[in-house]
Amino acid sequence: MEGKPISMQSYLSAQLTERYGPLLTHDQLAALLGRTSGGLRYSLGHPADQRTRDLKDCGCRIGRRVYYPAAEVARIISSDFGDQP
Repeated sequence: MEGKPISMQSYLSAQLTERYGPLLTHDQLAALLGRTSGGLRYSLGHPADQRTRDLKDCGCRIGRRVYYPAAEVARIISSDFGDQP
């Protein structure tokens, strides 16, 4: 792996998957983003920017709960940084 650049998205995705597993709960996503659970719920209910709309759209409902794929969350977060290696 030496000499081979790794993208920010790949690195972040691996870190999120290692820490939270393949799916993040609402509370885990709120903690990751430094928000309260209620604040995140409000933001996702009334999205003001593209990143928030993307987070809302990537959520997948399983029963009554909404889970967020770690790979998609990493893609959305890393898009702010231009996905530089």
